[in-house]
Formats: sequence, C-alpha cells, structure tokens
Amino acid sequence: MSYLLEQYWGWMLLALILGLLVGWITSQAARQYHWIAGWLNVTLWVFAVGVIVALLKWLPGRAGFWLETALLLFAAYLVGCWFSAWIHARLAADAASSSTDLRPGARAAATDAAGVGSRPLIMEKPTGTLDNLKLISGVGHKNEAVLHELGIYRFSQIAQWTEPQVHWIEHYFSFPGRVEREDWRGQARVLAQGIETEFAKRVRRGEVDTSED
Repeated sequence: MSYLLEQYWGWMLLALILGLLVGWITSQAARQYHWIAGWLNVTLWVFAVGVIVALLKWLPGRAGFWLETALLLFAAYLVGCWFSAWIHARLAADAASSSTDLRPGARAAATDAAGVGSRPLIMEKPTGTLDNLKLISGVGHKNEAVLHELGIYRFSQIAQWTEPQVHWIEHYFSFPGRVEREDWRGQARVLAQGIETEFAKRVRRGEVDTSED
C-alpha cells in the first residue's frame, strides 16, 4: 500500500480535487434530483465489495494490483466528495439560520409559543416579487414583517395552515382566536387563486392605513 501511495500520490490528489468538485455539484443537484442519493448508495456498496475482494486477495497478480490502485484513487475521490458536501451543507445551514433569525422579542415569543400547537412550515425567501400579505384583513404592515421573519411569504403557506399551526401563530402574535375569527386562511386561499377580496381591493386603493408601507 505504501508503494502505491508513493507512486500514485499525484493521481490521488487529482482524484481528491475531482471529488471536491463533484461533491459540491452533487450536493446542490440532490435537492432537485433525489435519485442521486440512490446512485451514491450503489457506488458505496460497489466500493465496499471491492475492498473485500482486495483484502481477501481474490484477484491475484496484476489484476489485484490494479484493483488496489483503483480503490486507493476512488477512496481519495470519495473523501473529496464527502468533504465538499459537508462544507456545502454547513454553508447552507448557516445561510438558512441567518435568513430565519428573529429579533430578540420574536425569539422570546417563539419560545413561549413552543408548547402551543405547532409552528407552521417555513420557506427560504423567494426571489422576485413576494405576495402582498397585507391584502389579508388583519395582516397590517407590522404583522407582515413578523410573518416574513417566520419564513412565511406566500398566500399558499397561510392557506395550508392546520389548526395546531393556527394556534401557534395566534399565541406567537399574542392575539388568541384572531386568525380564526378574521379567517386568514380563507382569505389566503382566495388570494392564492389570483382572486381579490373586497378588503384586498380597498388595500389596493390605499383605503387601509395599516396596510401602507
């Protein structure tokens, strides 16, 4: 093995660099193409079988030599893939946490609401134009800003809230029963379909002070 390391260290370095590149690209594509994870599992199994064959010396002579060389290079490649994917995951986690950071008062409210219902699902801030949540009666400028802090940007998100999630939001905003009473979910369902409610039309005309930026 030491002989192989001395002879092929340059190729191992190239395999490591290639692994870094492939790991970075794959970790990005894996969010959209879930079959990639399956192929990675197959690759690891093939590598494991190759290691067993090499250790048991089932391939004698030159065939065994080339198998050990291939496994060594592939190991360097896998290390590069793993390290690059790990770095990418850490960066993505840091970006997600910073995008959903709450102001000090909001952190306290989130802690208080933790035992009431369940927090609604969040999403990363979309690119482009966001839904104007102020078109929902009861969601003024300040409430919209807080919803954004919670990772809620679309009418469709509000429309899909469950009862436990409604309770969580009501406790978070410290107005029990208001979301249900003002029917935020029902209004959001209509607005998500591109249909404007009477309240939304009033907001568009600038007749609602609390909805002004």
